[in-house]
Amino acid sequence: MRRFFLAAVAVLLAVPAHAQLGIEVLIRRPLAEAAREGNVDVVRQQLLAGAPANQLDLDNRPALSLAAQNGNAEIAKMLLDARATPDLRDREGRTALMWASERGHVGVVQTLIAGRANLNLIERSTSSTALMLAAREGHLRVVEALVQAKADLTPTDATGRTALAIAEASNRRNVADYLRRNGAPR
Repeated sequence: MRRFFLAAVAVLLAVPAHAQLGIEVLIRRPLAEAAREGNVDVVRQQLLAGAPANQLDLDNRPALSLAAQNGNAEIAKMLLDARATPDLRDREGRTALMWASERGHVGVVQTLIAGRANLNLIERSTSSTALMLAAREGHLRVVEALVQAKADLTPTDATGRTALAIAEASNRRNVADYLRRNGAPR
């Protein structure tokens, strides 16, 4: 495999710059690009044409995570229906649920919950869960959806803080009050 890769690199380096545009078209990831752009029709066409639902973009981000980042619940549902893996991590160690939670996309969060996403996975760099990310940003509706779906309230992040402590430190009073009412520990 390594020899093949080195040979391919050598060939690409030998190609004149004006011809490299054609090579770029060969390695495009149209499903992932359409998910990032929110183009429902192209996502549908790509899935019908047999594109893998777990397609990664050129930066190794899953199509589902791209849809989640941009708040597109319709594309997220299409990808899940086509058997996208809900807990597939991107290069940053994040899942689609983490992205949607941090950005406050409650519709995507609900779609991912229905698609059986793991509510309690931990992000690699900060040891944060989706609940912690939503609490930090003050996304009450997302926090409510996660708690109602039985997200674990007890994990701590890399600094030893729970979702409640994160909400308090981030001055997200409504989120902190909700978490307290639902039995979240400090």
